[in-house]
Amino acid sequence: MSPGCLLKKLALWTGLKKLALWTGLALCVAFIAWVAWGFLHFDHAIDHPGEGGFSGWQCDTGRDCGS
Repeated sequence: MSPGCLLKKLALWTGLKKLALWTGLALCVAFIAWVAWGFLHFDHAIDHPGEGGFSGWQCDTGRDCGS
């Protein structure tokens, strides 16, 4: 193989590795944002059980969470 061909393969391989790393980074950021969004919704549901249909398992006995 000629040196030019090897350099092209090396450049392609380096580009693919960078693309894979950036894609992985983007997926990590998206996952962290998704988890944070879910936590905020869960936190709101615990603070306000009557809003949004959160189940009544957290209510005191004899208390209507919907009111």
